[in-house]
Amino acid sequence: MALEQDREIFSVAEHTEHVTFQPTTRRAASGFELPMIVHDRLPFTPEEYVRRYDIVQAAMAEMDLDALLIRGPENITYFTGYETPGYYKYHCIIVPKDGEPVFLVRDFEWINTPEFAWSTRIAKVFDWDHPPSVTVNVLQQLGLAGACRIGVEKQTFFYTVDEHETLLRNLPENTFVDATQIMWNARMIKSDEEIAVMRKSAHLVDLAMQAGWDATRPGASGDEINAVVNKTLFENGGEYMGLPPFVLAGERSCLPHQTGGSNRLADNDLMYFEISASQHRYTAALMRTIFVGTPKDEWVRAAEACIGAVEAALETIKPGVTPHEADTAARAVTQKAGFGEYHRNRLGYSIGVSYPPDWGEGEIISLRQDELRPLQKGMTFHMPPLCLKYREYGIGFSESIVVTENGCERLSNLSRQVIVK
Repeated sequence: MALEQDREIFSVAEHTEHVTFQPTTRRAASGFELPMIVHDRLPFTPEEYVRRYDIVQAAMAEMDLDALLIRGPENITYFTGYETPGYYKYHCIIVPKDGEPVFLVRDFEWINTPEFAWSTRIAKVFDWDHPPSVTVNVLQQLGLAGACRIGVEKQTFFYTVDEHETLLRNLPENTFVDATQIMWNARMIKSDEEIAVMRKSAHLVDLAMQAGWDATRPGASGDEINAVVNKTLFENGGEYMGLPPFVLAGERSCLPHQTGGSNRLADNDLMYFEISASQHRYTAALMRTIFVGTPKDEWVRAAEACIGAVEAALETIKPGVTPHEADTAARAVTQKAGFGEYHRNRLGYSIGVSYPPDWGEGEIISLRQDELRPLQKGMTFHMPPLCLKYREYGIGFSESIVVTENGCERLSNLSRQVIVK
């Protein structure tokens, strides 16, 4: 499916009125003067975005790429600052070697670019277009057709079979290679600016968790307590999350990735919370379980095992240690306590930029068995050791952490202990 005419590539700065931004340039590591629009809606400094551009360009050079197509919404936000829940429609950034990116964006959505992004060059995708054909057309206009080596994101949700076949069919002299790891590796190590935003998300989680604890009492339903948690998140400036809070009362606590429910807490019961918050799409998360009345001995032992697993991981994690070693240290605690069969999940996963359907970055790197890439300063993880016993309980405790020069630090300030109300 071909376009009848070339799709216009235009400058945001030349096609907007009554907006506040400053067209400027910043020098990239290659010496290229990168055009940017700078405004107070950007969550990070221009220098931070240039740093990301340089990381991507260096990885492209290592793979000998003439261009990279960025398709995942998390990757687009990371690279440009652009945000929209409308990522269900086609968005693509073409990043040429040592050149200015071109953002292919749905016409309905393009006015989000001067609100959120630094990128200046846009090509519109209309609702009646075949979007991959627009990408072909723009690649041709940029001189990226004919014996060019193009990186694509084969392992993301959004790069479809149809898109790949369209590129192969219409640009047969090009070579298309899987370059998914470029953006994943770039996002793996967080800057000081990114970590500062994640600390803000962690503070929101702490507020919501405390509010949930305060609302926990015999007779309260999972739905009622969940409403308190959500209200606290949003009234304090939280944004929509990659996943909802998981707030479960009593035996429903055993159900993974469920929330709320009309069942009510009994006099002697347990309440499970796993809550995330988002600022500028950067996430922090926290899991806690509290008890009402007199908890069963098994519940308390499971809680202590999960707390011990977190503490073993915190003591183990530092640069140079492998995720396999961290997972093994934590799992040894739950195994020794007799809960090994109920601790089924990985120790943790990378956390940072997120959109539904996930609040994590586990596709980038996880704290799990047989993951042998060494941990590095600036990596961030959510670690949720959790014991699930069907129709009896779900009990877990977690921390969101950042790997530091000599160990790791929590992002949350809430206590990590067995709480009985």
